[in-house]
Amino acid sequence: MPKYISPETVKAVIERTDLVSLVGEYTRLERRGSDWWGCCPFHAEKTPSFHVIPDRGMYYCFGCHEGGNAVDFVKNIEKVNFPEAVTQLARKAGIEIQYSGNQDTTEEDKSLALKNQYIDLYTRVAGSYSYCLLSTPTGKKALDYILSRGITLDTIKKFQLGYSPANRKWLKAFLKSKHYSDAFLAESGLFSKKYPDISFFSDRLMFPIWNRQGQVVAFGGRLLEGEGPKYLNSGDLLQYHKGETLYGFNLARQKIRETRSVIFCEGYMDVIAYHQSGITQAVAPLGTALTEQQVKLVRPFVDTVYLSFDSDKAGKEATWKAILLCRQADVTVKIISLSGGKDPAEILLNQGVEILTNCINSATLDSDYLLSLLAKEHQINTPEGKTRAALAFFPYIDALKSDMQKESSLAQLCQEFNLSLEAVKRDFNNRGFAEKRLEQSKDVVQSKPVPIKMNAELRAILSVVANLQFYKLMRSFLTADDFENPVARELFIILEECFREDVFSHGNILEKCSDERLKNMVAKAVTSGEYADNQQQVIEDSIRLIRKNSLERKREHLLNQIRQLTSKPTDWETQSLLEDLISEKMNIDFELNSKDAH
Repeated sequence: MPKYISPETVKAVIERTDLVSLVGEYTRLERRGSDWWGCCPFHAEKTPSFHVIPDRGMYYCFGCHEGGNAVDFVKNIEKVNFPEAVTQLARKAGIEIQYSGNQDTTEEDKSLALKNQYIDLYTRVAGSYSYCLLSTPTGKKALDYILSRGITLDTIKKFQLGYSPANRKWLKAFLKSKHYSDAFLAESGLFSKKYPDISFFSDRLMFPIWNRQGQVVAFGGRLLEGEGPKYLNSGDLLQYHKGETLYGFNLARQKIRETRSVIFCEGYMDVIAYHQSGITQAVAPLGTALTEQQVKLVRPFVDTVYLSFDSDKAGKEATWKAILLCRQADVTVKIISLSGGKDPAEILLNQGVEILTNCINSATLDSDYLLSLLAKEHQINTPEGKTRAALAFFPYIDALKSDMQKESSLAQLCQEFNLSLEAVKRDFNNRGFAEKRLEQSKDVVQSKPVPIKMNAELRAILSVVANLQFYKLMRSFLTADDFENPVARELFIILEECFREDVFSHGNILEKCSDERLKNMVAKAVTSGEYADNQQQVIEDSIRLIRKNSLERKREHLLNQIRQLTSKPTDWETQSLLEDLISEKMNIDFELNSKDAH
């Protein structure tokens, strides 16, 4: 029988854990009577549905239905197993863990023990690097460098900065003298895989990376001189996953909670400079672009995200991606434009704290930033340039959660680029075809064109092109979404644009046809006489058929959605959505069964 953490230990851990304080590290709670409520840390929401009952030591979310005790909370929020969750809480409460069963250990026990051993190893190595930086001649060069950047000794100690000696065999010899085994060190991430006696980091300024609990789990190292990558970072390890960790989060969390804001910046030195300036809600991704998991880490605490990335091409791309990620998480985003230096550390050194603070206070709303950026990247004095800028802005609109935000941002786009709101909305709703038409307008060598497939839909729309007096009839019953044939859909959109712009003539229709084959097809339909006889009846019949086929496709799509929902456990949200889908399907059934489908 393997050994397990004793039930008595688990009971003591749960009883001695202040659940309100524990949950409060991940989301803001407000007291209502004897209980506490807040926004759920397990899923994005704006209306608090997360309920903590301290008298019972229980929590429950009425939105996502997560619930349990303190151990369950740590398991789910930290993505750790049961023994690790109990161990974390026991350490906080000062409880010694007792085991039941014999001395055989489970795989979970072994994994947890090994993880803790590596954390202990990294903590010891961080202390050694710090000693090398602050107390040895070999570290003087690195210390002089960091001091020359305006970073104080107090900040150096706060962030536990260190120095890895140029002698690449020093660390292995040092750790062997402390009785670490070769096998253990080989898997630690501190040494070369090919040459296990050679340290991964050498002659670098060292930045310890902490987990949420403030334990050292990894390192970043900055090259001081010579050839090689400017920064080296630990890869994913048993105790560390870079895409789920933020540099400085353990030091920033309190200020993040107080200000309901966070600053995402480029790297280690940026975070350190902000913190030294008293702006302690700054954190940084770790050698990668901002990830969804990193946004989720701060989401329960924040209403506003500030982005402080470089202004070069890579920095702009990182800012774009970060804006979309944050907006998808339903938070306000502002962009910090640094003036007076290339990064926060340089501004702090040359301009002082006040300038850095002013940069934050004058941060730009993300929509303003993006529209200004697009105006510089595209020739918005030309129709094509305006179109490209608008299409590039559409993913931002897609990322917004609120319909009112979408509407407001579309209106802002129109105002900035002097565009018609109706035209922009049409292109937004049919952006795939707008993008296609724009690409076709490029003066480039095209690959062999896909043949245009003539079918009933295309014949119907060509008949209307030849007899424009019937377009009002068609648009009364059909929209672009009713057409399955992409060419017919595109031609309908062109007709609609000309109709709305009050330029409804064959000449203007031809002008809007960017595809030469489509232009020739329109010209032939108008001049050949093929669509001259008895067209009203033909068009009316075609409208019925197109509408019927469109309804049947929509009905099949609704049925698939209904099947998917009914195969899952039902909650009130699912039930409400299911009722809406069934109601929509019934309306389609009624229309399909009526004598006149249109």
